[in-house]
Amino acid sequence: MKYTATNFAKAVKGGPLGGLIYFFGDQRYLMERFTAQLLEALGAGEEQVVRLDGDELDFDALGDEVVTVSFTPPKVLVISGLSPEGMSEAQIKRLGEMADYLSLETVLIAQEKFVKESYKVKRAKAQKLRKLADAKGALVDVNKPDAASCAKLASALAREEGIAIAERDVAYLVEHCGGDLLKVQNELKKLGSYRLGETVRREDIDRFTAPTVERTSFEMARALIRGDVRRALHLLGDLLDAREEPITIVAALAINFCDMYKVKCGQADRLATPQIEKTFGYRPGDFRVKQAVQNSRSLKYGQVVKILEELLEADLALKSSGADATVILQRLLVQISLLLRAR
Repeated sequence: MKYTATNFAKAVKGGPLGGLIYFFGDQRYLMERFTAQLLEALGAGEEQVVRLDGDELDFDALGDEVVTVSFTPPKVLVISGLSPEGMSEAQIKRLGEMADYLSLETVLIAQEKFVKESYKVKRAKAQKLRKLADAKGALVDVNKPDAASCAKLASALAREEGIAIAERDVAYLVEHCGGDLLKVQNELKKLGSYRLGETVRREDIDRFTAPTVERTSFEMARALIRGDVRRALHLLGDLLDAREEPITIVAALAINFCDMYKVKCGQADRLATPQIEKTFGYRPGDFRVKQAVQNSRSLKYGQVVKILEELLEADLALKSSGADATVILQRLLVQISLLLRAR
């Protein structure tokens, strides 16, 4: 059975789950949080938990653990950082067989290592393993929730840590951290330590929290759209100083303009924002769509297409030429700026 983060949280509160429980997605914080909640619901202490490294998984040893009856049930097996693409077809099949042989007192929790999919990384084995988990146990999607849900979870985190922060500033921190709840948790602890019981303010977030490459690229795109090339180049310098890979910077910037392209295509077909989200596979209320609608308001479809072509050329130049990466990126920003001026 497949769960979202929201309905899985309700399922855990409804009573302890058993069998195979398989987590996948980019929110490692949610994986760890749900795993801890499962252990608590099962009444399992550390002496009843067997922790296994997915990168060094011994299937013979795992098989032995599955069939060995514990004298102090429950018995919980937790595989962290499981890499499906590193598994053979026989190992995937064997993991499915193990799920069938789990005793009523044994729970197998698998946490899939997150790898971003692309045209190069299709993750066929991951899809096969998820399908198997869906059929034989619980498949839990812990990919990034929508902005409102992220802010709600972050507010709960702040309360748990005893940190005073306004809801609007929590939402700002979530946006600043690119929706990564593990980073939000770490930043909240850091900000709480700085404030020592006083309310965390937005200026504290700006001062002490390093933005992600996704967030910085978003600010870069906004600066270019409003004609502030100097600000865009300054942000580029920040990313390079932080040793971000040039190809990663281009990819992050391209995501922003790809979002605008999809919005323009949807609007050309007279689709409302919720329909655009559904058509292109975004989550309801996705922050990226909201910002793409706002940022592309003054742009023409043809401009966005030409900007995407410039991004593609820069990506190819970084991968195939020996030219200085900084020069390629600076030229890219200037070219985008010139295209945006031609309105």
